[in-house]
Amino acid sequence: MNGCNQPTEQEKDHMPRPTIADTLLNDAYTALGLSGADAATKYDAIPNIIAHLAVVNAASRISEGTTGTISERLCVLGLEQIQNTMPDFSYRRFGKDWKWIGDILVSGDPYDLAVSVKSYKAKERLLASGTGSLLTPTVGWGLFDDVAEWSADRTASYLYRGFIAIYMPENTLAGIAADARAITNINGKPLLRDVVDFPSDLTSVITARTCRVDCRKL
Repeated sequence: MNGCNQPTEQEKDHMPRPTIADTLLNDAYTALGLSGADAATKYDAIPNIIAHLAVVNAASRISEGTTGTISERLCVLGLEQIQNTMPDFSYRRFGKDWKWIGDILVSGDPYDLAVSVKSYKAKERLLASGTGSLLTPTVGWGLFDDVAEWSADRTASYLYRGFIAIYMPENTLAGIAADARAITNINGKPLLRDVVDFPSDLTSVITARTCRVDCRKL
């Protein structure tokens, strides 16, 4: 840094370049009056962010890779929200060699929790992800917009892959048939849930002594 605390040209060359996803998200935050807002405020506004991005996508299609990055950024906002109030709460991203399992690993007690993030379509990729074991259960998180992907039979299949919750936009959830929405996980809790509830659901099952998620209560 120089005397004015501005990065030098050499330092600028080594600074990470913003991705298209970051640019689109920052544009959304600006349009919605969220620039400079904390993670909790931004996460609470996810329905509005999704609606804004849908308008952008309708005008000029956003690539699948970019929507995947956007989805992960939004999911992480929910985890940052928790960490801002519980500094000892921890999570980490899976390395490239483990991306087939999921995107994020949340520290749990007694079991860690895998989070598999997808964008607008679950397809086969969500079902094929995760650990496949309740010893490290999986949460699905996505901007899913196709209710046809969530028949009761297909939804129940996620239980056999070790999923204990799948978060999606409220308007998608509301359009899913009642028999699919009634499916519960091994803990007797709803499998399909509103994406807005992701941080509060995790917070409600964190063990105070360890600041780790107790997946047996989720």
